[in-house]
Amino acid sequence: MRILIKEIILNGKKSDLLIEDNLISKIGKNLNLKAEEKIEGKGKKAVIPGLINCHTHSPMILLRGIGDDLSLKDWLEKVIWPREEKLTPDEIYWGTKLALLEMIKNGTTTFCEMYFYPEAEIEAIKEMGLRAVVGLVIVDLSLLGCTKENAQKIYQKLKNKLPPTIKLSLAPHAIYTVSKENLIWAKNFAKKEKLILQMHLSETKEEVKYCLKKYKTRPVEFLEKIGFLGKNCLFDHSIWLTEKEIKILEKNRCSLVYNPSSNMKLASGVFPWEKIKGRKINVCLGTDGPASNNSLDLFSEMKIAALLQKINSMNPKVISAKDVFSMATRNGAKALKIEAGEIKVGKLADLVLVDLEKIEMFPNENLISNLVYAGGSKAVSDVICNGKILMREGKIEGEEKIKTKAKRFLNYGFN
Repeated sequence: MRILIKEIILNGKKSDLLIEDNLISKIGKNLNLKAEEKIEGKGKKAVIPGLINCHTHSPMILLRGIGDDLSLKDWLEKVIWPREEKLTPDEIYWGTKLALLEMIKNGTTTFCEMYFYPEAEIEAIKEMGLRAVVGLVIVDLSLLGCTKENAQKIYQKLKNKLPPTIKLSLAPHAIYTVSKENLIWAKNFAKKEKLILQMHLSETKEEVKYCLKKYKTRPVEFLEKIGFLGKNCLFDHSIWLTEKEIKILEKNRCSLVYNPSSNMKLASGVFPWEKIKGRKINVCLGTDGPASNNSLDLFSEMKIAALLQKINSMNPKVISAKDVFSMATRNGAKALKIEAGEIKVGKLADLVLVDLEKIEMFPNENLISNLVYAGGSKAVSDVICNGKILMREGKIEGEEKIKTKAKRFLNYGFN
């Protein structure tokens, strides 16, 4: 499959771009080449890397708007977990499709997922065409089969049957929901199978207090002690970190995911960007789930990520639009170990076209600034993932069917 994109704005200049199969194969001017698909930019569209959402719980879109304005502990224990226990694979399948529909509309081409019934999720992801790292969740509670035994069983069943766009990872939920023994098993299994380890870390003060009480040490220090840390670790939230813990994470080359909207909504705290900035720690961006955010819009997340750090430090220079754009593209690709996040020959053809005629993009003095601060998701016109067009001029095939089917489960009858 060849796709030729004509007269697209790339790095401020008009260029043509050729996609062959799933890769960017040529970038230049006046490429007169044959292609099965042609997209005319006419100098009115810019191309950017597809956005990468490094932490979410996609099917929780079915619970959007339920249990708002609560603390994390009350939100989970009193509202979310009782409802999640009743979810079925069919509901997870349609919830995932609905969430992916929103992601595509907002220019996301890759996401890192942590939720129940991964096989139902994978089926939906394959049909929607996005790229994903799917976590096999481990918790000590008997929650929808999230045991280490089940995770291992699913991994062995699926590891050789997945398309190249989908990778499996291990996802022990958190220190307070997974035993020391199971965390050690997870890190050993991940090392053996060369898997990413994704986990919630130091999201709240309560989590830190729990760890200090149970293990007599702070979360990062505890994970170092049991040999859990490594360059395959992707830690979500990572708010309540000491200077010592940050140095440990840096030494072990871990990646961290900044989730500003969810952290603010649940009043969990503020990601310590000032302490981390300039260190050899890869910081990515994630929305968290659409029930705790309540959005899957990474453009919105970029804006909030920047503004929160500026007001928290009372320093407008502490973080730039370019910094957060990198978090949502290049840094995410690095964490998930995929050749994406940049527009270069040989990179994966995960691309988003932005309509520069949209009022949010006009005038176009600084494209990155407009995308981050002025509402970039409103200007997304076309989305390409793995060399396939998922959205053309704002239209996605099967959109109405997905919304109709998902309506059966919306709010899950718990209003």
